[in-house]
Amino acid sequence: MTAKMVYNIRQVQPAPKGDVMMFTLRGICSTAVAIAVSLGSFAFAQKGAESSKHDPSEKPRPTMHIEYVNVGPRNPALYTPIRNGGDFAPAEGNQTTIDVTGTPSYGGLGDTNNTRLSINVGSDDLWNGVGWDVTITATSPSWRSEIAVLITNVNGEGYVLRPGAADTSAGTGSYSSGGVLKLTTGFGVPDIPLPDNTLYLEFYETFDDGSVAPDGNWDSGTITLQTTVAPPFTGWDEQENGGGDAGDLPETAQNTSGDNIPAIRGSLDADDVDMYAIYIADPFSFSATTVGTTGFDTQLWLFDASGKGVVHNDDSPSGGVQSTIDNSSSCISGPGLYYLAISRYNRDPGGCDGGLIWNNSPFGAIRCPDGPDATSRVAGWSGNTSAGSYVIQLTGVAGATRGDPDDCPPPPPDVWQELVDGGSDAGDLPATAQVVTRPDQQPCQDPVTRIRGDHEADGVDMYVICITDPGSFVASTIGGTGWDTQLWLFRCDGTGVVANDDTSGLQSQIDNSLGCITEQGTYLLAISRFNRDAVDANGALLWSSGTLSCADNTNPIAGWTGSTAAGGAYSITLQGAYFVSPQGCDTGPSCEGDANNDGVVDDADLLIVLFNFGQSGFFIPGDVNNDGTVDDADLLIVLFNFGCGN
Repeated sequence: MTAKMVYNIRQVQPAPKGDVMMFTLRGICSTAVAIAVSLGSFAFAQKGAESSKHDPSEKPRPTMHIEYVNVGPRNPALYTPIRNGGDFAPAEGNQTTIDVTGTPSYGGLGDTNNTRLSINVGSDDLWNGVGWDVTITATSPSWRSEIAVLITNVNGEGYVLRPGAADTSAGTGSYSSGGVLKLTTGFGVPDIPLPDNTLYLEFYETFDDGSVAPDGNWDSGTITLQTTVAPPFTGWDEQENGGGDAGDLPETAQNTSGDNIPAIRGSLDADDVDMYAIYIADPFSFSATTVGTTGFDTQLWLFDASGKGVVHNDDSPSGGVQSTIDNSSSCISGPGLYYLAISRYNRDPGGCDGGLIWNNSPFGAIRCPDGPDATSRVAGWSGNTSAGSYVIQLTGVAGATRGDPDDCPPPPPDVWQELVDGGSDAGDLPATAQVVTRPDQQPCQDPVTRIRGDHEADGVDMYVICITDPGSFVASTIGGTGWDTQLWLFRCDGTGVVANDDTSGLQSQIDNSLGCITEQGTYLLAISRFNRDAVDANGALLWSSGTLSCADNTNPIAGWTGSTAAGGAYSITLQGAYFVSPQGCDTGPSCEGDANNDGVVDDADLLIVLFNFGQSGFFIPGDVNNDGTVDDADLLIVLFNFGCGN
């Protein structure tokens, strides 16, 4: 039979100060409080307002009574124990019932008034069930959805329980789970290991209204926690069997072994992806899922022996934010070596041309590759994520040894790579901008169609390019970058021209549809992450809007404001942009008649005038006097200045 222990916590005093809660809460909406976990800091969104802009590609989140978190290690000394030992009968699950009557709901995580408890569960080392039957009251302006209890293991891994998650209003409400439910079958979330046989609880508010104290109260009722002895793990363990962290590309994927691998267990670091070499004998017997075994928002990916994308899923068709892949979409063509990868949303694979192999959505579909780089092998990953442990349940999988697929082919000559071609990180100001130049590319004549680079924390990358026809110029990160970009264009003197934050989802595009670019010449193209913005020497913003707009402030750029995480790989697609001379913006005194803006008046300029002789309109090549017509006047200017700049 199941053993029960019942505790009354009305007399338990708040824990002392000092436990740092590595937790971020944001995005309170009209139906629920969405909890986002961070390992760096915590803050609270203002109720009824956005703390940051809305992500149009963000997945919808259901109202959740139980939501997975990993808040970092707990300090047991800061929790009040309510059980110091005792024996539980060996049954399917031992139950500890806590009488929460009269427990106040004060402030955010870490508030010194919060009630914190620790419960030792004897020899049990797995939390596998929870139930509640409570009445709670929220005092206006607080909401019942904000009354919560954080329940974790000593490592900070566990769940937030909010009995009134759906009620975004003040008042009193009674809520029941209808008994103790298994975490896996009742809520579709994994059991939580208990390394020190102890559960850690903190009663808190997901939003501290400040004007009332306490914000609410647990009027009456109980919370029941079910624990058990964990069964032994059967499958492949990243550390125990693999000997260390699995890589994120086919060349560094972790080898596996065994005729049948029922599961893979591992852990992701921040911004991490784990990839495993596996063998699939029968594509229609293959499946991989994190449903019921992993608490965080997973993504599963399968690549073939050459590293090309095969099948992917973000959110399982069965619901939730865990993932399932199989051959229901007939993406797997036959038996052989494959690479199975797991990442946290939203860390996505990119191809050799810098584009995404799969589009970001639809989230709930099991999909063959459908992104801009759908036919490419995986070349890297983009997007920032936090850490977490996972278990992937498998069918139809045997062990395999990784191969050595072909590298990405050399990029075409019209592609510029920040590290390969530029040699180092691009600077963020006109004086340190990376000059897009090659000996085999004619300045302002040979086009550059793509710039690839890597974005670091608080970084901005700036490039020197040539624009000969402002009307045809376009720079875009749409389909080529997985994080929230901003694009900026400056003149060589640092004054702003045009910028954009969001054009499609969170990606950016700038062009001359607003007439901000008034003449051909050498320009500075920059990319940053939202919310890293250009400022002048007085700290004033050069642009006041994130929409496509000309610069509001005519002062030159002096720096950047705003702190951002590293974005990773990016790809800027270009139209109407060209390579420049090695001098970039530092061309010295300009030469009249320099039709191609390479700093020299020579045969190339003469030919441009002759080939366009008689043409009229705006921004025509060869119209060196900018009067709208290529005629004798332009020819004479070139001839009179022939040799200038040599």
